[in-house]
Amino acid sequence: MSVVQEYDLFSSDFFAEPEPILNDMRLSNPVYWCRRLESWVLTRYQDISHTIRDINFCVDRNGQISRGGSQFTRDKLNFCNGFFASWMVFSDPPRHTFLRSIASQVFTHQKMESYKHCIEHLTSELIQNLRAKRQIELIQDFAIPLPTLVTAKMFDIPLAHVTELKDWSSGIFTLLGAENASDEEINLTYHNLVKCIKYFQDLVDKHLNSKTNSLIYQLANTSESGYKLSREEVATLCIVMMAGAYETTTHLIANGMLALLQNPAQLSKLKDNPPLIDSAVEELLRYCGPAFSVVRRAKSDTQINGQNIQAGQKIYCLLHAGNHDPERFHQPSQLDISRQDNRHLGLGLGIHFCLGAVLTRLETRIAIHSLIQNFPNMYLNSSKLDWIPNFAMRGLKNLPIALS
Repeated sequence: MSVVQEYDLFSSDFFAEPEPILNDMRLSNPVYWCRRLESWVLTRYQDISHTIRDINFCVDRNGQISRGGSQFTRDKLNFCNGFFASWMVFSDPPRHTFLRSIASQVFTHQKMESYKHCIEHLTSELIQNLRAKRQIELIQDFAIPLPTLVTAKMFDIPLAHVTELKDWSSGIFTLLGAENASDEEINLTYHNLVKCIKYFQDLVDKHLNSKTNSLIYQLANTSESGYKLSREEVATLCIVMMAGAYETTTHLIANGMLALLQNPAQLSKLKDNPPLIDSAVEELLRYCGPAFSVVRRAKSDTQINGQNIQAGQKIYCLLHAGNHDPERFHQPSQLDISRQDNRHLGLGLGIHFCLGAVLTRLETRIAIHSLIQNFPNMYLNSSKLDWIPNFAMRGLKNLPIALS
């Protein structure tokens, strides 16, 4: 009788360097049953891309929402999970189609690109604040403030509230992708969520009463098949955009700068060839993008790569593993900022492709270009890096950098 290999997907070693285990899984157990997750885990690009787009699989609203806590925090956990389940990213058609259609009419490619000068200005101010320092913590000093300030500008949020906005964003994502939540984490997320929901509902009321042509006013007055978003739905969509912008853009900037600093030849190549920044950002999304996994659920009995999957079973699609599949990418373990045919999974695929992709790419291009041009001699200032133990998003807790 053959013995099935067991993999530890929750150790600090795995979160720090997942590739060795993922490479072994891809070769030996590409459709792996993880007892701890009670789910199938996919590591091949072809299996992942097929499953994400296949209508026989639905979004799992509970797959990336935490369990745990004591009886004293169970109601709070249920409240948080119920709110997360209303997000567009955890919705299926026709609900998802309705939400996506309205959001896409407002958050257009042209509209997001129109924030370029605003992003450049905010980036320049942050860079200027760093000049007096010899050492920085890139995440707190730069990678968090930039998307937070951009989001505040988008939604006309007063600068006096930006610090609260940042704290709420950080707290909200504590539960998403965490395997087992503590009472402390549940309380933190619950209180942040309650304050955040009230703030954005009040903000929606303010914009509706003022009747300005703001993004929030447009969201509330855009219709699809004769229907509009409710006040609560507009507030929820704003929260999703805010939290998503913080989580995705912050970690892409930080992960990307780490990858470049660890690959000096590629960093030098980018310094000498600034037009490569577009290609570089796509490669960073592939090589070290923050989206680590998405979850689907089988609607009926089916198969993936010859493996029987029962109706109702969950499937974790490890985007990071797919982006490092040698069957799809030439020398995937190599960072190559001029890589061709780079159809990565870093921003998802199909109907759930990242709504904020244009803005994330734009902010990251401007941020990384500005950092390497203004601080050409910066270097990593720590031999030990701590990664957030999260199965949904891959990111660092901090990134110490010496500027000169």
